[in-house]
Amino acid sequence: MKRIAAIFLGLAVGSLCPAQIKVADHGKALVTVVTQAGATSAELHAAKDLQDTLSHITGAPIPLVSSPLRLPKIAIVVGQGSFASQLLPKVAWARLGQEDIVIQSVGTKLVVAGGRPRGTVYAASRLLQLAGVRYWAPWATTIPSRPVLVLPKLAVNDHPTFEYRDPYWFHAFDANWAAHNADNGINTRLDETQGGKIVSNDFVHTYYVLVPPATLFATHPEWYSLINGKRVDHDAQLCTTNPELREYVVKQVRERLKQSPAVNLVSISQNDCYQPCQCEKCRSQAKQEGSDSALVLDLVNFVAERLEKEFPNVAFDTLAYQWSRKPPTSMRPRSNVIMWLCSIECSFSSPLDAEINKSFADDVKNWSKLTNRLYVWDYATNFAGYLAPQPNYFTFGQTIRFLSTHGTVGLFEEGAYESTAGDMAALKAWVQAKLMWNPNLDDDALIHEFLDGYYGPAGQPIYTYLKLMQDRAKPFHLSFASSMQAKFLSYDTMHDAELIWQFAEQQVANNPTLLWRVKQSHLGVQFIWLSRWKEYQKASKDKGDHWLVNRSRRAFAEEWLKIATGPGPAGWSPVTRISEGGATPKMFIDDLGADPPDPN
Repeated sequence: MKRIAAIFLGLAVGSLCPAQIKVADHGKALVTVVTQAGATSAELHAAKDLQDTLSHITGAPIPLVSSPLRLPKIAIVVGQGSFASQLLPKVAWARLGQEDIVIQSVGTKLVVAGGRPRGTVYAASRLLQLAGVRYWAPWATTIPSRPVLVLPKLAVNDHPTFEYRDPYWFHAFDANWAAHNADNGINTRLDETQGGKIVSNDFVHTYYVLVPPATLFATHPEWYSLINGKRVDHDAQLCTTNPELREYVVKQVRERLKQSPAVNLVSISQNDCYQPCQCEKCRSQAKQEGSDSALVLDLVNFVAERLEKEFPNVAFDTLAYQWSRKPPTSMRPRSNVIMWLCSIECSFSSPLDAEINKSFADDVKNWSKLTNRLYVWDYATNFAGYLAPQPNYFTFGQTIRFLSTHGTVGLFEEGAYESTAGDMAALKAWVQAKLMWNPNLDDDALIHEFLDGYYGPAGQPIYTYLKLMQDRAKPFHLSFASSMQAKFLSYDTMHDAELIWQFAEQQVANNPTLLWRVKQSHLGVQFIWLSRWKEYQKASKDKGDHWLVNRSRRAFAEEWLKIATGPGPAGWSPVTRISEGGATPKMFIDDLGADPPDPN
């Protein structure tokens, strides 16, 4: 990406060869953005995005015209239509995938288009990013200033590696960020003007949603898990082999699909707990297949078969999660069934194919032999403390390459989804989005690119911090819900980390925008200092170290709270949750109580 961007910059001045397009020259617009008859709302949106952003880059008012009788001499043709077909007659437009992109130079014309509904949106974004634009976060976009902008000859035909791409972070739900970073996850705020997204009625853990015990247990206790000889209506599952239960689920799903015709993904998945049914029929099925996954898979297969003709464009998904993680021996998911394989037991300080995660890696390989619709649900944050350092920064590249190599076609990276609080959330979401499109990108180069672009001169010391934390955490099993008392968060480690962040702040002290970004990201290290204050006080005294932060924990906490919950740039939302348990920043500092005695 850097190499291609450099081509743009190198052609900012000088003579033109026939395939180059001069967009603008010192305030004078030379190119026209063109839409065509029959353009979709997404293609119109992509054209407007190009017009606005190219105008911003060049300082020239780039014109946008709709369905002209003749193409202007120098034109960017956006989307599918008659002009695109004339210029690129060999492209089989009707057979393009929904997210395929085409960027093709034809003399002084450039076609920027793709499959429907999202391809053209992604193509326009790709062109802008080749020109140096970066969509780091909803509150941070880099748009270069190029009064003279020349587009070189381009021939880009591309498509995403993963059909489902979901860096599931709070800020990544933003429609503008998602569209520009090719995030099509079901929780994004994308609408049809940005190409839409994968649409699901109920996201996950839907057994009790589809078969609510509050209204049905009294009359149909046999539909629910038999546990220790008794049917239970809470913290358990369904009796998935019960034939009446199966027919009821088919009926419920059919009605939901009729009420929501835009839905193309239906979840028929286990509750977020254990206790699968112990009745004789369920146990026999699980024993025969060598795994409790047979119980969830057989039910979703049944529903998918019954409804596939009525709803041919709908996929039915379920989980391979905790007690159902191991694949069955012979049962296979139907072609319209998606399996979500969940990595919740793994150590996230290492890639998913590392030796410490061998059991999960084996499950990936074995499930991929059974289905071509394998999705993986991975965990990218610490749910016990979103802000706590979760050193998985250098694992994503190897993990995503492993998954793509072994049949995974959808990827969900669950991050801090309740609030902007999250350890290096902006970095993780951006890198994940890039790798979900193309796992073969250099992930270390992506990390450097983000750090330099988002933090400026503070980027290099922050890279040093990431390496420090990754090295200190690697020997340990890094859980999805690690304690703030985790061994890798020792005084020595956090002392070194605090020094690095203070140095990073010094590098951007004269730039309010960059300093604000650094301070927000510094909150995670400070969160651990506040959480382990007395321990660190003692260690500092024992080692004879200079105490690095305010000696008053209360004053330090109040400043921390001010940064976390204070205002920020457009697109930013103050931190409201710091754990999945619902703790707020204010609750956290209130629980700290009064200042402890200072041993120094």
